[in-house]
Amino acid sequence: TMMMFRLLLLLCHAMVTVGFISICSSVNYDHHHLSLSGDDGQACDEDTIITLPLDISCDVRLVAEDLWGSPESVGSILMSSDHINDRGSILCHPDYQGEMPLPSSIPISQRFSYFEQQAQKGDPRAQHSIGLLLWNGFTSSTEQTSIDPEASARWHAAAALQGNLDALAVFGGCLRTGTGVGKCKNIALGLRCIEYSASVGNPSGVNKKGVMMESNDDYFGAMRLYRECYEDESKRTNALLLFNFGYCLIHGDGVDNDVEEGENIWKDAVALAPEEGSEEAAWFLYQQYSERGDMEKARHYLDIAADLGLEDAVMERRDNS
Repeated sequence: TMMMFRLLLLLCHAMVTVGFISICSSVNYDHHHLSLSGDDGQACDEDTIITLPLDISCDVRLVAEDLWGSPESVGSILMSSDHINDRGSILCHPDYQGEMPLPSSIPISQRFSYFEQQAQKGDPRAQHSIGLLLWNGFTSSTEQTSIDPEASARWHAAAALQGNLDALAVFGGCLRTGTGVGKCKNIALGLRCIEYSASVGNPSGVNKKGVMMESNDDYFGAMRLYRECYEDESKRTNALLLFNFGYCLIHGDGVDNDVEEGENIWKDAVALAPEEGSEEAAWFLYQQYSERGDMEKARHYLDIAADLGLEDAVMERRDNS
């Protein structure tokens, strides 16, 4: 069922554990103008970069070096030393945030090889993107394959080390549950990474925080987080945020249900393909239109989900062909 499918998605995306810590930071984040922060993450002047708290910066650096084998190994896949200030804190450059856009000249079927090449060159957005693909098993040109949580965690660690806040939130999920990080599991550090990303309004951090709230049956709190983030138009570039927000609207989780608005938000998520979350939005829109008997629109979204490699969609299209 749709509810069961989303529960599985929530478990995969958030790597949910029992319990959570409330957001305690009050740093303001803006997608187009970030405030330069001091070692404690608080704004200190009017430049356009935010700095991670020193404790998170140091701990993430140590784990990244452990996962990659040595400081030299992790250093070989970083763009430069520009991501660290003279105090040792990680700088979060605005241009390094989110997933890497896929050029229109690159087919979706070739996204993995393209992002992998860019990740090896040190681009933190590509490293975040390849980490997501490895976690979801989207390494084949045609369908989902086996996931590689260890490689996913390594790439997210590298991107987080270069100040990609989205990667920091996802890496926080890895640390929190030990997924892909082995003996480096660190629940406290994982929660700090997620909560800091969420506290500065990063969409991936908001997603992680919101899903933890949902896992504790705090649907109103989760919906409030999703809506606050969504209302900032500059942050409507995260397909998974749009998917989660749309789902809550359609099913009335923490809000009066509004199917029309929810479906429109899912369509916005699909428009961001191949970003993570776009394939789920397309799959759920396929189910919505199938239930209404509008098979032309249903087929349109099924094809998108299948082309993006979602296993259920690939199998459904194969069975219907």
